[in-house]
Amino acid sequence: MIVSYFGKNFSGWQKQKNTSSIQEEIERAIFTITKKEVECVASGRTDAKVNAYCQPVHFNIDTNINEEKFLRSINGILPEDIRVLSIKKTNIHARFSAKKKTYLYKMYISNISLPLCRDALQISPNLNFKDMKKFLKLLIGEHDFEGFKASGSSTESSIRRIYKAKLKREGIYFNLYITGNGFLYKMVRNIVGTMLRIGEGKLELNQLKHTLFKTYKSTYTAKPEYLYLLNVRYNKTA
Repeated sequence: MIVSYFGKNFSGWQKQKNTSSIQEEIERAIFTITKKEVECVASGRTDAKVNAYCQPVHFNIDTNINEEKFLRSINGILPEDIRVLSIKKTNIHARFSAKKKTYLYKMYISNISLPLCRDALQISPNLNFKDMKKFLKLLIGEHDFEGFKASGSSTESSIRRIYKAKLKREGIYFNLYITGNGFLYKMVRNIVGTMLRIGEGKLELNQLKHTLFKTYKSTYTAKPEYLYLLNVRYNKTA
C-alpha cells in the first residue's frame, strides 16, 4: 500500500516506546479493521518530523481484504496527518526490493519569513547558488558517504549511488531533488546542511573537493520538517 503523511507530530516511521509513530498508528488501525496483528514494513524509516508524499508499505495477513472497503475504513480510523492512498496485493518487499528513492527538500528564497511558506526552509537570496550547484554535481555516482552519516546508524556499508541531485526553482520555492539507490541515517539532511554552508561561504568548495569522500564529516544537519520522501521505484518485473 502507498501511505502519505505529515510527520511533524510523530517520532518517525518506526515504533518507539512512549511516543507516537507512523508505523504504530497504521498497525493499530489495521488491527481495528481485521482483528489481526501485523507488522508493517516501509521502504525506509523516515526520521522524526520527516514527511512522505509516497511511502510504500507492505504487511502479511491471512485474511481476504476488500481493497475499496479497507481503504475507506482505514482512513476513517487514522489520524488526519496519515492517509493510505492505495492498497493492492503484491509480492514486492517494500524495503529490500526498492531500487531508487527520491527525496525533496523544500526551501524558499526571501529576506522575510513568509507565513504561507511554513512547509519550507527560508534561505537568503545572498547565498552562492553557483557553488551549491557545483557541490551537488560532486555527489553524482557511487561514493562512500560515511561523512554524511549521523551517529547511531547500524548500516554496515556507507557506499551509496546518487543518480540525481538538483536544485529547481518552482514558483516561490527553491527545491532540492535527490535520487539514490538508498540513503544513510540523516544523509539527505546532512547533504542539505553542507550545501547551505557552502552557499553561506562557511565551507570552501575547492577545499571540500579533496576531502568530500575521504575525511570530511558533516557538522550541520538541516531541519527534518522540510524533508519529504517523494517516491520509491521498484523493478517492473518485481
